[in-house]
Amino acid sequence: MEDVSQQISSFCTLIKLKRFDDHTLRTLQVILESKDGRLLPQLRKRLKEFLRSESLIAIRQIANKPIGHVLSVLDFFVRAFAIVSDVESCLVLRYEALVMRDSKSISYLDLRVSCTEWLKFAQDAFDNGFYSITSKACENALLPFDVKGGARGDNLLENGAIMNKIQILRDIAIRLSATHAGMLVICLVLLSMRDYLVFCTRPE
Repeated sequence: MEDVSQQISSFCTLIKLKRFDDHTLRTLQVILESKDGRLLPQLRKRLKEFLRSESLIAIRQIANKPIGHVLSVLDFFVRAFAIVSDVESCLVLRYEALVMRDSKSISYLDLRVSCTEWLKFAQDAFDNGFYSITSKACENALLPFDVKGGARGDNLLENGAIMNKIQILRDIAIRLSATHAGMLVICLVLLSMRDYLVFCTRPE
């Protein structure tokens, strides 16, 4: 069996070579499964940083590629971030992929993002404490509804039950997002006050 350092080197090489496939993901999985549990958090951190850096490079390079290729690369990094437990990056790229699909769905109907897909994403974001992106996803989930409260082309939503669920989730997310923002402001004020008091009490 390969040494872990060799496996990491192989994985990094595969990423640099743009091998965004199942083999590369399996290599990543093996690395994390074979590592000493005590050192695993440090390894995950290193891999997260590497994947974040490489994903930005890859996304810039594929900006003008066909939509199918772009979505394939985004899906690869979503799965890679999930393996290394980088929830934030995973959610960000999932959101970007959904938005991209929606923007292209006028020309490619099969890319249309359903209301239930948006709702599932919104619920995942909410469960992980990302309330701002939850509210955005809920707004996108509500777009298929017309002004009468129905839904265009989706009979499952005619009774309004899912619409109500989305609205409730959105409203809760907005309130929690505002609460967290308020708490952040309070923390910053307290830190500023502490620094001011330290300055005032310094011996001359």
